[in-house]
Amino acid sequence: MGTPGSTLIAVAVLAACGPRLAAAQDCPTAQSGPHGFVVERNEAQKTEVFDAAGGIVRAVMRFGGKTLLETTKFEGLFELERVDRGTRTKYEAKTELKTLFPLKPGQQANAKFISERGGNYGRVYIELEVKKPEDLYIGQCKYSILRIDHAESHSAAPPQYFYTELYSPDLKLVLGREYKRGSEVKLIKFDRIYPIRN
Repeated sequence: MGTPGSTLIAVAVLAACGPRLAAAQDCPTAQSGPHGFVVERNEAQKTEVFDAAGGIVRAVMRFGGKTLLETTKFEGLFELERVDRGTRTKYEAKTELKTLFPLKPGQQANAKFISERGGNYGRVYIELEVKKPEDLYIGQCKYSILRIDHAESHSAAPPQYFYTELYSPDLKLVLGREYKRGSEVKLIKFDRIYPIRN
């Protein structure tokens, strides 16, 4: 049995660590996510994510406190609008996107869009190939994600592979991307995730 002094020290250490341990486990979920959460990459890049209902997810990315990118996506996967450093691009879906969800491993989800930016129109064709689910950690938070190969075409040419998205159906958010260049694979993902504090 320890001395009274050692007991007091142990209690003090637990009290100091308690809030940090609780914060580490305060991970956004499918239930809490619609109330808004933040994902970070490095210390300067922060993205606030909001569920706008009806499958619409809005995100605002800031770097060093300055807003660089705002997006509106269907289920957090198909872009409907983006404002990149003040330049707005809209994507009008020509496919009934609701019929593609929920995504399942082995599924191919294809969608057509008409894009418009500054009065210029174009056609976009997106082809998603859904792979097996796996777990991904963002800080202390573990999420079940689907690996999705993303191919895209802006012309009559067949879609070309762009990257592999690590998509969380619960959060309706791409938590990371893998870029393949030959045998080299580069992973870019968020480092931290937490609820928005009101």
